[in-house]
Amino acid sequence: MFSSLNAMQRDDNMKKIPTSVEIVDAPPPAYNETEQKVSESTGTTKLDKEELHGLFRDRNLAFVTTLSKDGSPHVTPVWTEMIDDLILINTFESSAKNKHITNDKRIALSIVEQNNPFNMVSIKGKVIERTTEGADEHLIRLAKKYLGIGKYYYRKPNHRRIIIKIQPEKIMGLSIHPAFYFLAYSPWNK
Repeated sequence: MFSSLNAMQRDDNMKKIPTSVEIVDAPPPAYNETEQKVSESTGTTKLDKEELHGLFRDRNLAFVTTLSKDGSPHVTPVWTEMIDDLILINTFESSAKNKHITNDKRIALSIVEQNNPFNMVSIKGKVIERTTEGADEHLIRLAKKYLGIGKYYYRKPNHRRIIIKIQPEKIMGLSIHPAFYFLAYSPWNK
């Protein structure tokens, strides 16, 4: 059954099967004020600053991307928090991500709300500071937030902790009400 389905999907003469979401490599066209009001009334809004901070305040994992020496991307899920407008992640000094940002300070991260995957944000930024000062206490605070206990049991004694501070330069976010997610509704398809 699966092989015949795959063969049918590969057939270029087949009609395009309509879906509730269309994946494109370009952003949707700019909306005028009237269209924007309609879009917002159907459940899609831009993420505001409070919602952005909420994504970091809750127990949502962030996926951080750094660039290896050869330019290839390296993605790691991390615990994180946002203080004022800076993003803080905690890692150990000899981690790959810490080594990568020594050579290239550019960094990207994506965070998705665990209870509604259509509340999301992607951020491009640069590392503005790395410090070991307060890193152990920061790890305890993150462990309490993510594990519910103030201890990180997987820490190796020889891993010196470091806080990486990120200044966002470009923030792209989206928030869709969960009802539209469950109804498989996409406001971009008409």
